[in-house]
Amino acid sequence: MNDNPGRAFKLALVAILAIAFVFRWTGIRWGLPSAVHYFSFHPDEWVILGYTLGLDLPHGQIDPRFYNYGTVYLYLLHLAILVGSTYGWLTLPSDFAQYQAFAGLYLTGRVLSVMAGVVTCWLVWEIGKCVCGYRCAAVSALLLAIVPLHALHCHFLTTDATATLFTTGVLLASVLLYESGSRRALIASAVLIGLASATRYNAGLVGIAPVLALWWRGRERQEPWLGKAMLLLATSLLAFLIFCPGVWLNPDEFWRDFGYEARHLREGHGLVFVNTGLGWVYHYWTNLRFGLGLPLLLLGTLSMFIAPLSRRPPVLILWTFVLVYYLFLGSFAVRFARYLLPLLPPLMVLTAWLIVEGWRNTQQMDKLAVAGVAGGVWVYTLLWGAAVVGAMVSPDPRIRALQWIRREVLPGTPIAFATIPWFYTPPLSPYWGELQPARRAERAREVQEYRLLVPQSEWDRAVLKRAQVVLLSQFEKDDAVRVKHAPALSFLEELNRSFRVVARFDSTFRVNGLVFGKRDVPHDMLYPFPRIEVWKRR
Repeated sequence: MNDNPGRAFKLALVAILAIAFVFRWTGIRWGLPSAVHYFSFHPDEWVILGYTLGLDLPHGQIDPRFYNYGTVYLYLLHLAILVGSTYGWLTLPSDFAQYQAFAGLYLTGRVLSVMAGVVTCWLVWEIGKCVCGYRCAAVSALLLAIVPLHALHCHFLTTDATATLFTTGVLLASVLLYESGSRRALIASAVLIGLASATRYNAGLVGIAPVLALWWRGRERQEPWLGKAMLLLATSLLAFLIFCPGVWLNPDEFWRDFGYEARHLREGHGLVFVNTGLGWVYHYWTNLRFGLGLPLLLLGTLSMFIAPLSRRPPVLILWTFVLVYYLFLGSFAVRFARYLLPLLPPLMVLTAWLIVEGWRNTQQMDKLAVAGVAGGVWVYTLLWGAAVVGAMVSPDPRIRALQWIRREVLPGTPIAFATIPWFYTPPLSPYWGELQPARRAERAREVQEYRLLVPQSEWDRAVLKRAQVVLLSQFEKDDAVRVKHAPALSFLEELNRSFRVVARFDSTFRVNGLVFGKRDVPHDMLYPFPRIEVWKRR
């Protein structure tokens, strides 16, 4: 199936990887610590960085004492920081106020995610080449390069992009394992499964792909496969135990944190996903609709319906993983869009396969229709992805709100909040990125510029009686209103009666004159773009 690559396809690969890099690097400094906020505006970044700073691999300290996620990304980040500090590129801070040094550490972790995202695009090229030739490789890699969900989450110091890199590597090794049956492909699959699951535990489900590859190859060639599958799983488990040593090094804390994450997935995430219907429908119509853009989602859906008809094992291996992983994720109460990242590379390959096969098997006029549909989908996805990534370059709504407050609100004015301030709040205290709510409330009391009124419990109307100004974030308000949370509705009723909105700060998804709507955008696609409202007493 592999046509001659020629110079054009080699240049295409370089161009596609360049596009992928630009989409992931643009806005890379969004939300980094500054003189007005000592923590990143992303709620998970400090969690990972903080525990990473407790590692000391050269001296044998390999236990981060944190196992909500696997440890691979923490180790990679630690090694990158170690190299940077050794050569003087990074400074290890001793205090949160050393925000420039902290910004360098955050940026280091984000660079790892950018690199993971770009390499993932290359792996998708290789998978597409194996599945349906170089045209499929080019189309699939070009689609992933501009997909907004993947591009956005490759900006952050989190585990998601790295886990997706490893799951994509497993899928490539699985296709090669089916084609060659080589020991090298078997070992690569096993090691990559271990790395994927030791980065994010649920990524280990990708192990279904090489098992299917062995089964299909065994059935077609009358080769024994069960023993190889058992060896694959045993080696994968060994790799996981090596790359995530907490299982045997610190079993109490490992199972405590692992159990917490399991309960979290079952029980939900506050009000965020309450009353959002079936998980499979939510992932499709909310997370994927905005994560891909509606045209690409519809084309990808069509590829999922048609792929089983091909009866080609490489296609079916990818299709099975997408289906099983999607069904798995949809069964949980926590439904972040970023959980879907491992599905995007194989889905882009299947979509590209559909386009290329449609091109190959149609007459000239129909080829024009295929090209027109594919081109239209790509242009829309490009514009939507550019709008999302481009918004990260514009001033953050929290900073704009802070500047407005300091310009328009007199010092000493009582300012109230609906909940304890956090990453979603204009940083009147630079310490509001701390994890413990009690510490953030204490930091609010330390602010002398204004009298900050933090409620004893969420949506406590008592703070409104003493306030002249109220700050409200989209992350506080939208879900509470959607689920008709009684304390929130009571608070907002009093707010509307006694206060009025005097300023609103938001980001716009815009490319030149084309504006995309923000309504119902997934929770974790809004981290850089929360709407901030300033209310003042009538």
